[in-house]
Amino acid sequence: MKVFRTIALTAVCLVLGIMMAWQFRSVKLNQVLAQYEKKNINEIIDELLLVKKNNEDLKERLQELQREVDAFKDGETSIRDKLDALQKEILIARIKAGLETVKGPGLIITIEPGTVKNVEDRHIEEILNELKASDVQAISVNDERIVAMSEIRNAGDYIMINGNQLVPPYTIKAIGQADNMERSLKLLGGVLEKFELYGFNVTLKKEEVIVIPAVRDDGTVIRIDKLTPVQ
Repeated sequence: MKVFRTIALTAVCLVLGIMMAWQFRSVKLNQVLAQYEKKNINEIIDELLLVKKNNEDLKERLQELQREVDAFKDGETSIRDKLDALQKEILIARIKAGLETVKGPGLIITIEPGTVKNVEDRHIEEILNELKASDVQAISVNDERIVAMSEIRNAGDYIMINGNQLVPPYTIKAIGQADNMERSLKLLGGVLEKFELYGFNVTLKKEEVIVIPAVRDDGTVIRIDKLTPVQ
């Protein structure tokens, strides 16, 4: 009987020990899991905060890049405007120099020799001077553009302009106020009245569109190889 009690007591103690050990292990495991879960939550929070900061940094960088793009566009527009203005200035300068073909309203004057004398360089110059006095903007003689460097001179029975030999009839095209030019030419005792005395056959024709070609830009008419700008 005493042996049975000892065995039973031992068995009970063993079971209690096993149960206590199991419970201790379960509590320990729960504590570890809790710490692990807590650690995971903290890490997730840290990661979320890091992602949020990265997003804010990216957003700020994106705004900076957008400002740079806007500034570049503004600069590009400004440069394009300056280039357009420069191109317009160059075109105006070329028109003034006679380097561009131009068109506009004006007067066409045709002069044919008469029975008294031939048309000479001085006669052409008289007409051109009269036209210039009436604010003509572009002139040509037989499609030779008249510019500041143009020479007009006799060559036998012909007239040389810009190095080219011209034969009659001489057709002078003038862009400007046609009425003003016509009045200037028809002044009493003026150019046309003298031409009548010489027997020249002169006709005037007003046109809404007159095309005057550009002067040759090959260095034979306008020469600047000896010119140096003064600083």
